[in-house]
Amino acid sequence: MFRRMTRERFLSDAELERFMAAVRERHHKHQPRDHALFALIANVGVAPREAMAFTRSDVHMHARPPWIRLHRPHKKHAAEPTNELIVNRQVASVVAKHLRSLPDEPTQRLFPFTKRQSERLFKYYCRLAGIGESYKLFSLRHTFGMKMWRHTKDLRLMQAIMGHVRLQATASYVHVTPERLRQVSEQLGTVS
Repeated sequence: MFRRMTRERFLSDAELERFMAAVRERHHKHQPRDHALFALIANVGVAPREAMAFTRSDVHMHARPPWIRLHRPHKKHAAEPTNELIVNRQVASVVAKHLRSLPDEPTQRLFPFTKRQSERLFKYYCRLAGIGESYKLFSLRHTFGMKMWRHTKDLRLMQAIMGHVRLQATASYVHVTPERLRQVSEQLGTVS
């Protein structure tokens, strides 16, 4: 039997902001951890399984510029594998806040979740944000890919950052939005 392929959805800018606001505003002992996890996926584009594998020795938030080391062993044949990604200052400060709550052990995992636990946590914050439950945790990575495409229009750069072997995988992150259609049709104009 063939498995039906479904395209991951991405959050709109407003939905992403509501989601991240729900994460920031929910005060409990694990809030720094949750905020760091979702900020890394949504703003750096790491895959959830890559984020779950991070240890203290992989994140360098006090370096200039801050960076993280990715473990992509299954990407052996990528044309230009990127195993180190720069992290912007905002995300670095969020991750650094979470690091302060962890033991100073190099092998300490940053996000000791199972895939199922991380999905449940994501759905919880989706409910708090009022954006429904039709999204999956991977939707945050998809949202990053869509934002990157809007800002760079460079599939090869996206491929390197996201760690894809095939350009087709990267292209699946590119969607035509109603705003883009409207923008192009206005730019084309009419001849009368």
